[in-house]
Amino acid sequence: MHDFSEGIFNHLTLVVPARATATTRSRFGMHWSEVTASSFMEVGIDDGKVKRGEGDVERSCYCIHAPIHKALPQAKAVFHTTCPTPVRDALEDPRIKEIGQTEVGLMNEIAYDDEYTGPALDPAEGARLARVIGDKSVLFMANHGISTVGATVAEPYDRLYYTERAAQVRSTRCGPGSR
Repeated sequence: MHDFSEGIFNHLTLVVPARATATTRSRFGMHWSEVTASSFMEVGIDDGKVKRGEGDVERSCYCIHAPIHKALPQAKAVFHTTCPTPVRDALEDPRIKEIGQTEVGLMNEIAYDDEYTGPALDPAEGARLARVIGDKSVLFMANHGISTVGATVAEPYDRLYYTERAAQVRSTRCGPGSR
């Protein structure tokens, strides 16, 4: 509905209520437009193994999300998307500017990771990203899209929505290579 479906490598996870040892997540290989409540599976936060449901666990999803859930109390829900506005990564200065009300509202919520180390295939990368996020709710990941965190599903979705809109404004007003 909001055009967050860039391929099949977007993912979201939620800590299972009353069991901080597992998360629910969408199955790997599904386009976000295909995800339904019944397509979620429960995965161990410590071992990455499917506990309930069926499907494949995408390794980078586990390696990013599990350490973030474990390290950040506010991260009951974590969303990651490469979104349709990757031009932000091509800008000389990819940081969001205080151009309008949306951007101003996000300024104290954004953390920037300037170190792209390749696909996250080790939980140490997720632990590093958790340190970068700190007490923020939005993480711009160098050449790797956006991650948002929150205490409820609504919080990171809201941040993702407005962050994507801010990135679209930045891309439209500045364009690739702009200063």
